[in-house]
Amino acid sequence: MLGVVTDSGCGITQSFIDEMGDAYVMVGMKIFLGKDEYIDGKFDKEKFYNWISQGKDSRTSQPSPLDFERAYKELLDKGYNEILSLHISSKVSGAFNSARIAANKVAPDKIHVVDTLHISAGAYFMLRRILDYVKSGVSLAEALKKIGEIRKNSNVFFTVSTLDHLRKNGRIGKAAGLVGSVLKLSPILTVKDGETGVATISRGKKRLNAKMANLCKEFLKNKRHVRVVFAYSAASTLKMMEELRKNFDEFKVPDLLSEETLKMWPTITTHTGPTTVGVGCYGE
Repeated sequence: MLGVVTDSGCGITQSFIDEMGDAYVMVGMKIFLGKDEYIDGKFDKEKFYNWISQGKDSRTSQPSPLDFERAYKELLDKGYNEILSLHISSKVSGAFNSARIAANKVAPDKIHVVDTLHISAGAYFMLRRILDYVKSGVSLAEALKKIGEIRKNSNVFFTVSTLDHLRKNGRIGKAAGLVGSVLKLSPILTVKDGETGVATISRGKKRLNAKMANLCKEFLKNKRHVRVVFAYSAASTLKMMEELRKNFDEFKVPDLLSEETLKMWPTITTHTGPTTVGVGCYGE
């Protein structure tokens, strides 16, 4: 039996959590609101969003190897004899390294630790595709040999109202932050080589949704095995996400396996801010 572990930076949807049951464990990043420490996934998201929406500082800290040891032992004790441990890009978090240390201590022959070099929904799609292969009868070891191709087939496009959070946390270059603040342009961001980068720039916010939907459509052109996730942060961004979904649905993408909604985990929006909206897309 295969058990699954991720960190909270992997954009796991509630439907996936429900589907997996006790075969899945999410190891949450530590979230600091002022001096108070919380674990992502184990405290109310609204508390977090209320906090950062008021302009108060928050920060994250990676889980320790001990946190992952507990997760691995929990699954092994339940009878799962193989574990896929999949993680947010090592270029933006030390979670992968903590997981690798823990796996080597607990059961290196049974635990496969994967650096997705992706974030949020991009990492989630990679997990989904690996599990699809396993369910079709492919061994986990063989499925993981396809990880490079799976990574290329996964993409995210998202926007934020200000680049201040990304710039403050070192997740995007200062020059990009300056462009956004001085010229009043709206960036559409993506993941490039495991880090946040700029996909394109929109002049004004009205065209943002259409541009993001079009980027996703172009990425999925002539592709199959398509999955889509629409993501939003605080409740104030829900309407914008729905508009983004409406723009995308007009494209009538063929071979659409799933279309899910993700209220983003604090792990990501600590760095992107409370007004993050985006779409993740996977296609082969």
